[in-house]
Amino acid sequence: MSSAQIHLALNHFPIAGMIISLIVLLWGLLTKIDDIKTVGVTLMLLSSVLGFVVAQTGDGAEEIVEHKPLVTEKYIHEHEQAADNAMVVIDFSAFLGVAWFILRWRKNIHLEKLFYLITLSVCFSSILIANAAHKGGQIRHDEIRLDSLVKVK
Repeated sequence: MSSAQIHLALNHFPIAGMIISLIVLLWGLLTKIDDIKTVGVTLMLLSSVLGFVVAQTGDGAEEIVEHKPLVTEKYIHEHEQAADNAMVVIDFSAFLGVAWFILRWRKNIHLEKLFYLITLSVCFSSILIANAAHKGGQIRHDEIRLDSLVKVK
């Protein structure tokens, strides 16, 4: 499999995973059920790992598509920047998630505050990764580009 195939095969999982983990985290906040919180943090960590894999295959995917018709450096660069920004917040969320599991194991009393911070961070992660996905779609799907939409009457 090429980098582009891996990138395309896996890129939807971290997006959906972050959004689903956000829903589960919010559910955990509302119900205050520890098992639900654990599932939410675990889903977020798995999504973060998949996001890392997708990010690592991005350059290889770029090399394959950069010379295709309608593909421009502008759209590739915008997607790359958006993905890099998303990965910073996703990595921060993952760090918080690992810290939450360590503190939970040690029976620390500050778990609730950290859980709120994780949920907030995953909220931002979900927004940023959805933006990166949209910009990634614009690379090969000119029908969703703003300049294409403006010309439609």
